[in-house]
Amino acid sequence: MTAQATSSAPGTAPRTRALAGIRVLAVEGFIAGPYASMWLADMGAEVIKIEEPKTGDAARSLPPLKGEPGKRQSLSLFRANRNKKSITLDLKQPQGIEIFEKLVAQSDVVIENLRPDAFDKLGLTYERLAAINPRIIYTSISGFGHQDMMPGPCTDWPAFDVIAQAMAGLMGRPEGAQDRPVYVGFPLADLYASTVAVCGTLQALFHRTITGEGQRVDIAMYDTSLVLNELALVMENATGVASKPGLHALTAPFGSFRGRDGFIAIAILGERVWHKFCAAIERPDLAADPQLQNGIDRHGHSARLRDIIERWLEDRSTDEAVQRFVAYGVPAAPVQGVREITACPQVKARDMLLDIPDEAWGTVKVVGQPIKASGAPPVQAKAPPALGEHSRDLLKSLAQVDDAAFERLRESGVV
Repeated sequence: MTAQATSSAPGTAPRTRALAGIRVLAVEGFIAGPYASMWLADMGAEVIKIEEPKTGDAARSLPPLKGEPGKRQSLSLFRANRNKKSITLDLKQPQGIEIFEKLVAQSDVVIENLRPDAFDKLGLTYERLAAINPRIIYTSISGFGHQDMMPGPCTDWPAFDVIAQAMAGLMGRPEGAQDRPVYVGFPLADLYASTVAVCGTLQALFHRTITGEGQRVDIAMYDTSLVLNELALVMENATGVASKPGLHALTAPFGSFRGRDGFIAIAILGERVWHKFCAAIERPDLAADPQLQNGIDRHGHSARLRDIIERWLEDRSTDEAVQRFVAYGVPAAPVQGVREITACPQVKARDMLLDIPDEAWGTVKVVGQPIKASGAPPVQAKAPPALGEHSRDLLKSLAQVDDAAFERLRESGVV
């Protein structure tokens, strides 16, 4: 496919999105698949979201909902569906499979996060897709991977985010996990699996530029969650000592500390930063203390250090303390909530909150694209598509379905 340049100022080189001209078929639901395909859309790909007729992505019906009956809009849909197109297609019907295969023939990537091997049961194996289009890249996201790649005893288990967090040991890492495993409170496993799926898809696209061949990319949330817990795994396997919940395994002080008007995060890693920290709080005696000479030693005295730091913070505002630490080259920052993040000038400067206008919700703020690249135009924030909004036009242009045939497909429930 041919990349399309976007407009630019006269006399300058065209500003092109990296994936302009790449077509992605996304058979997806909830977060893991949609977030990955949304990033590909941010990079310029044409992402066609393929949804079940009448119901669509399960995220469409998750509360909270707003809007008139028949047009109720879920807030969840905004999280991971900007800049996409939507068609409805019943892949359980032969005509639906036939149309899907026509779309595969004219696309670059298929990405899905259905239950394990659901595509195989539909006859849409990688071998089948590659026979239709040898350049196709097939990326799947699941809890434990797929049978056609590296199967394991959990391969067929259904999974949501918390299942991967639990098995990867992440529920033992937050503070408070001494008493019982703690869910971190957001879809960490989903989002990181999405990020890795984007990396895997880009790797496969690069591989295709070299070889001309597509690839199968298999992403398991359990695998990617293990990466997030790598420090605890390395340390305990090497030393036999389990990492304590809420504490960095290698150093201290490292975490949040109570101040006069809020909490501040402080990160000391390495002896140069430790000495800068001691200078910042005017405690050169700590730098010379034989019990605090390295991160592991200080880790054993975390409670003592917390008491020292919080006594120092009692007399200073959060802003004053942060500015002093930063001036001394010590990593520190205020602990922020959503209101502070929304008003944060750094967030505004980096375009990390985007506004999506919506008839029901008004303006919805969503998190922007963290990958910044020179020469790339700013990421747009087009509203998530209505269910099947682009079905007629895309099936006409890509699958040779004329208006009369489309009506017959609609009446039979295929679209």
